[in-house]
Amino acid sequence: ESAGISLLCCVFQPLNNNVAVVGTSHGILHVYNISTGKAMKHCRLAPGKLRVLCLSFDNSGKLLWSGDDRGYITSFVVDLESGTLTKSSKLLIVGGAVSSVAMRSWMNREARDPTLLVNTSTHISLYRIVSSDGALQLRRSFQSASSVGTRAAFCPLMSFREGTCIVVGSQSGHVVFLDVEGQDGHTIVNTLQGHTAPVLGVSFSCDESYLASSDKSGLVIVWKRENT
Repeated sequence: ESAGISLLCCVFQPLNNNVAVVGTSHGILHVYNISTGKAMKHCRLAPGKLRVLCLSFDNSGKLLWSGDDRGYITSFVVDLESGTLTKSSKLLIVGGAVSSVAMRSWMNREARDPTLLVNTSTHISLYRIVSSDGALQLRRSFQSASSVGTRAAFCPLMSFREGTCIVVGSQSGHVVFLDVEGQDGHTIVNTLQGHTAPVLGVSFSCDESYLASSDKSGLVIVWKRENT
C-alpha cells in the first residue's frame, strides 16, 4: 500500500481462494489476485480517511458487506469474473464503529433466513438479508459489553442443535457464548476465562471442535470443545 495507508481487514472470495478483498484506512477496497500479488479492482467507499474495519462475503461470493469506523455497513454486488465491486446500499448502525460483520445462510432450524451478524462496541445486531443486492433489515439488536474492536462469530453447528448461538469477546477478558434468540433477548450460555486483557478476536475451526481467541496483549488461546 501507499505510505500512510494501512491494510485493516481481509477476506477471501469463498469460491476462489486466489482472490481476496482488502479494506484500508482510507476507505478503499482492493480486490487482489493472490498468485500475482496485484490489485485487480478497487472501490472507494467515501472521501476522506474512513477506515474499513471488517468484511464478509455471502456463500456464493456474489455479495459483500463492509463495516467502517463511521458506523456504516455498505453492501456490494460482486462480478465473479472481473472482481468488480458495485455499491448497492448503505446503512447506519446503532453503536458507533462496526468492528465485525459475519454472514450465515441460516441460524437454526426455525430461523432459516440469511442473516448478517453485526458487532459494535455497544450493540450486537442481527439483520435479515432481504434482497438479491444485499439490502438489510433489522431483526434483533441488544446492548453488549464487548470491547472496542471486538469481533463476534456465529456458532452454526451449536445453533442447529441448541438455538441461535454466537461467540463474542469482552472488555473483561472473557469469551462469551450467547443465545440471541432467548426469550429475554439474549442469554449467556457459557463463559470462558483465561485472558487478562480485552478479547478482540474469536474464530472457530470448520467443525467447531476448536475456538481461537486473541486479546489486546497479543495472547492467543486455542480452546478445545468437549465431546458430549
